[in-house]
Amino acid sequence: MRLVAHRPAKAGTKPRAKLEGNTRLRTWVVGYTRRNAQTGKIRSKDLQKSARRRPGSSLVSTRKPARITGIKERGKRGLASSLRGENDDDGGRLKRKRKRIRPHPRDNTFKRGLDRDNSNISLPVSSLEQKATEEKPLSQNAKFRQIEPSRELLRQIEENLLGRRRLLEWRRAGFDPTRTAPLDDVPGSEDRRAPIQETCFKQKLTFIAAAKIASSFPPTRYAEIAFAGRSNVGKSSLINALTRQWGVARTSDKPGLTQAINFFSLGNELCLVDLPGYGFAFAKDHVREDWEELVKEYVASRSCLKRVCLLVDAKWGLRPKDQELIQLMESSRTRYQIILTKTDILPPLDLARRATQILQILKDHRSLIQPLIMVSSKNGAGLSNLRASLARVVSRDSR
Repeated sequence: MRLVAHRPAKAGTKPRAKLEGNTRLRTWVVGYTRRNAQTGKIRSKDLQKSARRRPGSSLVSTRKPARITGIKERGKRGLASSLRGENDDDGGRLKRKRKRIRPHPRDNTFKRGLDRDNSNISLPVSSLEQKATEEKPLSQNAKFRQIEPSRELLRQIEENLLGRRRLLEWRRAGFDPTRTAPLDDVPGSEDRRAPIQETCFKQKLTFIAAAKIASSFPPTRYAEIAFAGRSNVGKSSLINALTRQWGVARTSDKPGLTQAINFFSLGNELCLVDLPGYGFAFAKDHVREDWEELVKEYVASRSCLKRVCLLVDAKWGLRPKDQELIQLMESSRTRYQIILTKTDILPPLDLARRATQILQILKDHRSLIQPLIMVSSKNGAGLSNLRASLARVVSRDSR
């Protein structure tokens, strides 16, 4: 038996692909040999390589075998496609195996693999997977996002331009962004900043004394308003911004700069007290504990203390140390007022949520003074409201 695959005869061309006898001859054809019509010479450069495979022997060559389809006349392209393995009769190319999707026996999300008759069958679920599917408790951020502030609070924030704002909003409202604390002004004042309305805050801010022990407290001559809060919450910056006398109270980005109780007088009417911050500070532990005890002693025993402004960072809200000081002031019946600082960091809606959250926590406290005031020493938002609230302390004391 002899099968030969050839193409129509052409001048100077010999068919090369053939399969002979029972020897299982596999032939790899890379090109053709051609005869020059003029000289009659045959050009051949080892274009054909073959390997003879017998039963029990291994194939040496690694080239792809040509498919011989039997005796069939083909053109040049047909023979080349047949040798490449592109056969029209039997499909030619090797068929790829179809991928079968095999679901995990405990996977109940695989719907295509279930039969219609068995679609109601529930697959077993492990105890760990069942715990994961149960409802998880809400995180602190998720609970914070669910707080719905009142319309009155949102209106107050919009009127005072509290929260993180664009410079374009300041310009449209009539404020000059190039000034220090630009929102602490009257809209439309082009020549100079509008003066402070409260008389007591127009006075010169003068440093009186610094006390590290209780015996160093100055004598009680004026009504005192103290500013308390965590380290780096903005107590000294707020005192400077209220009086527009920047630099009198020392400020720093480094927590723990104020390590003593500093007393500042405003004329002969009022005394502002800058208390050391509690919490984290760049100081030794025993030093920090000493001034925290000094703050507690001052808040609980000072007779001329009319109000404590408890400064709370708007970004973090009330912390455990704040709660401790609040409990101390509640037990000693010291009047205090919550001041939200650094309001320029949060968006207006988050700022309203933070204020609502604090009011909900402190709704049953008797020594708390309303309202909660939101300020920013950086852009001056809310400072006029705080001045008006603190000026009432002076007017009541003078009576």
